[in-house]
Amino acid sequence: MTPLQWALLVVGAAAVIAIYLFTRRDRDRGHKKSSRRRHAPPIGGDARPSGPAAGLDQLEMFGGGSGEFDEFGVGKPRKRVTPGMPGIPSAKPTAGAEGQVPPLLQSPAVPRASEAAPSAPQPEDKLVTLLIAEREGTAIFGPKIHAALQRQALVFGDRRIYHRYEPAAGSDEAVFSVASLIKPGVLDPAEKQGFSTPGLTLFMILPGPAKPQAAVADMLATARALANELNAEVYDSNRQPLSAESEQALTREIDAWARRYGL
Repeated sequence: MTPLQWALLVVGAAAVIAIYLFTRRDRDRGHKKSSRRRHAPPIGGDARPSGPAAGLDQLEMFGGGSGEFDEFGVGKPRKRVTPGMPGIPSAKPTAGAEGQVPPLLQSPAVPRASEAAPSAPQPEDKLVTLLIAEREGTAIFGPKIHAALQRQALVFGDRRIYHRYEPAAGSDEAVFSVASLIKPGVLDPAEKQGFSTPGLTLFMILPGPAKPQAAVADMLATARALANELNAEVYDSNRQPLSAESEQALTREIDAWARRYGL
């Protein structure tokens, strides 16, 4: 394809993907604001539990009816030993009237794992894209496109494009999506007659409902299968033909990203 053709196609693909990125970003911002309202520590007031499991611990820490803190503000509340004679501090702690071990001799409380373990870093969104373009640079017609998409078990849905869903994940979020290379990217089966496009774009935003490695493998296999049916070639995000080497490089990149965030 000529540089001008590629430029026009990439602009169209970028417009479709940008819509999804902005939609996801707005949704994530709303989720984070809601999360901050639930989990943010109070300022100058009494504490509020951040969740069912942490509620009891936080109530104990901030004085939920169990007494006062010790002199250091930590641990289980302790009572100071009253000196035996006025003005003369006790030389050593003694057992209580009931034979209890003085608090200072008790083993220090071990912090709970949930309190000691640092929170995992929030994964940064990662965009993975593939392009499918007709080998001769000519148009691919609607009926052929929709038949190929449906044979790959892709589902028409949100934004009037096709998606791969993962029912086992229990989420209505798409694993990856397929759109036309021409703005606005719509692939509506009701409009397949008279529709044509020079190619398709497959894109995925990680993290998603499926494991990153499995999701990328599925997207690569689907792109290959679609290209075979549509007399097309698969290209990477750099608009280079997808070779075995570039496919392996993409897989390694996703593996490294997933390890970085423990996914």
